[in-house]
Amino acid sequence: MDFLVNFLLLGLSLSILIWGADKFIDNSSIIAKKLGINELTIGLTVVALGTSAPKIFVGISSIINSTEVLAMGAVVGSNISNIALIFGVSCIGITLKPHKTKFIQFIPFLLSALLLGYALYDLKISSIESILMLIVFIYFLFVIFKNKSSEVLTSNILPSGGNSIYLSAMLFIGLIALIVGSNYAVIYAEKIAILLNIPEVIIGLTIIAIGTSLPELAATISAVLKNKTDMVVGNVIGSNVLNITLVVPIIGLFSNAQLDQMLFERDYLIMIVLSILFTIFAIRFMNTASINFIRLIGFLLVFGYIGYILRLSGLA
Repeated sequence: MDFLVNFLLLGLSLSILIWGADKFIDNSSIIAKKLGINELTIGLTVVALGTSAPKIFVGISSIINSTEVLAMGAVVGSNISNIALIFGVSCIGITLKPHKTKFIQFIPFLLSALLLGYALYDLKISSIESILMLIVFIYFLFVIFKNKSSEVLTSNILPSGGNSIYLSAMLFIGLIALIVGSNYAVIYAEKIAILLNIPEVIIGLTIIAIGTSLPELAATISAVLKNKTDMVVGNVIGSNVLNITLVVPIIGLFSNAQLDQMLFERDYLIMIVLSILFTIFAIRFMNTASINFIRLIGFLLVFGYIGYILRLSGLA
């Protein structure tokens, strides 16, 4: 009976999450067009921050509840799912190729990923490492600011019109629905995992990571359906950078917890390989390769992610 109740509540949370993503994407696109900001920048900032909010809350909660290992697993696992699952799904559903993303946009993305590896090497996040991550975050904001006035997308697929107060209100409501829906989705998914007797470290890498990545997945699906493919690339870059540079410092500055060795030896190595491959593909092939080739890459990423999850769960 407990399992059925939690499953139904999980479904309700997902419904709220998906509705929120749809409203959030629609209204952020309209506001971006009104302000003359391109979709990539909106994906890098507003959408990325909104969809990373659940991880930030998990990080704060982990300090309070002494579950830092779970939170770090959620960060690494979420960054893996952002590329393999979420970007993979977007590649499968893509019908319009995005504009070329400048390499400078990927520098903070790669820097944060490499810095995370350096920090995880001794299985502790120090204050110095946390400060360095915050510096990368500031550099990330600088890169966005410096490139925000690049070519503005004026495609007629973008919605237009609407009162500014109404748009802002709907953007806020969509963001709240994203955060609340994802939060309760994580809660009930975790309860289901506990009922099924799944270890905590696996919960962090799978249930919590996937649960807190649900905003990215919902926002990505919504963006792809609306042909906002530039926002998809920006969301992956921005979300991964924010996961590392905002969530990890919370743990490093306010905790001295010892982390799980497998987090570095197994999961981080998968994350950094995917990060490098994502960068190469997004820069070199995303806007030049055929749609069928992009979809093939998407299927490979998604199937690879399913295999990774099955391996973690002991089912493969």
